[in-house]
Amino acid sequence: MTTPVPTAAPGWYPDPSSHKMLRWYDGRQWTGQRMPSTPAGPGATPTDPVHWLLPLGRSGLAVAAGYVGLVALVAWVVGPFAVLLGVLALRDIARRETHGRGRAWFAVVVGCLATPAAAVVAVHLLAG
Repeated sequence: MTTPVPTAAPGWYPDPSSHKMLRWYDGRQWTGQRMPSTPAGPGATPTDPVHWLLPLGRSGLAVAAGYVGLVALVAWVVGPFAVLLGVLALRDIARRETHGRGRAWFAVVVGCLATPAAAVVAVHLLAG
């Protein structure tokens, strides 16, 4: 006769692969669900409206990339800088497991659209 092996109750537990994350254990196995281990203060969760208004808990590079991307919508010459900051932000987010991926991708996409537009305008101005 075998003795049942005690298992932990379902819940959020520290993720062994990252000290900054929690992982859901369903009572039998680990799931793919993860979340930051210490949501603190206003805007810490997506259900809080402040989360969408302020860049709390996001990569500083992603915030900068997002703003440069916004500027690139009207000042196309900053398009390459938006791409550069967006790519750097994506690398930073992957390394530090932080938030801001949407802002970084926004900067990359807008920068990729603004750079050729700026080149076309420059060629037309120089051709005179």
